[in-house]
Amino acid sequence: MKNLRRIISLVMAFTILMSLCACDVKNDNEQTNPAIPATDTYEYDETLSDYEDDYIDDTDNENSASMPQNIKPNTSNNKPQSNSQASEPENLTPEEGREIVRVTIPEGYTLTQIFKKLEANGVCSFNELMNTAQSYDYSYYPLIAQRPNRTYAFKLEGYLFPSTYEFYKDEKPQDAIGRFLRKGKTIFDSSDEAKARALGFSIHDILTVASIIEKEGSNSAQVRKIAGVIYNRLEKGMKLQMDSGIVYIEKRVKPFISGDINRYNSLYNMYKCAGLPNGPICNPGLTTINAALNPDRSGGYLFFCHDSNANYYYAATYEEHLANLEKAGLA
Repeated sequence: MKNLRRIISLVMAFTILMSLCACDVKNDNEQTNPAIPATDTYEYDETLSDYEDDYIDDTDNENSASMPQNIKPNTSNNKPQSNSQASEPENLTPEEGREIVRVTIPEGYTLTQIFKKLEANGVCSFNELMNTAQSYDYSYYPLIAQRPNRTYAFKLEGYLFPSTYEFYKDEKPQDAIGRFLRKGKTIFDSSDEAKARALGFSIHDILTVASIIEKEGSNSAQVRKIAGVIYNRLEKGMKLQMDSGIVYIEKRVKPFISGDINRYNSLYNMYKCAGLPNGPICNPGLTTINAALNPDRSGGYLFFCHDSNANYYYAATYEEHLANLEKAGLA
């Protein structure tokens, strides 16, 4: 009987050890976690819906940071060059009968844009990726675990870090997404966390600020100043009043959800929500993440605008901002 108990104990110990090994996130295979069927049908639509009348409170334009009715984010051809190709991808081990593809994700891509690109490269289907991203439990990744318990349009938006990746064709969607999240472990260190705390924000907030800069900025030399405008406005209790949150919901969320498609409006509409939106509006790159961690708040600027040549103008008062709009040819 004692021998039998000893054998049972050894078998149980071996089973636990194997389970822990299987959960190692460095492994290509993510934890076993069947996806919950999603109720939404995801269909791609590149058209940008018209803004709804109740989105923008135009009675308060005096406080708008960037006068977004005149300046649409990401329309300039002077968007900084992507750094994503500079990063070496996680090298996959060649396996018989499995083809490897290399995919570069540019800074500022949204979750749906990334998943469309993976589908186009034969990694897995868009619908599989969307369903998995919404239902799979990735909380064993520290960055995912630290997210505030809020309602998000897409749970992993902001956490799929732009870089160059290798994937197997037709691989499991949870494994494909896991490659992005493993990359996230290399983005932030303890000094970055300390900087975020000193600013009074979490890493989740930093990613949110960086994502806004990604969409509002078109000149990499200006991103720290744009970060400064965001933090200055937040400190004064001002709404950010930037268009990029509206564009995100209209173009990158609503075309992919069913049911009440307006259910996320107030959570990301920076004309209405107090402080930051609930989460990131894209997946920011290192340049804007660094800007969010190291803002240039000199000048106490609360407004900015730019002209068609990506020349930026900053103002501490609304009157100065109006003069800048004329300089930029936007008044």
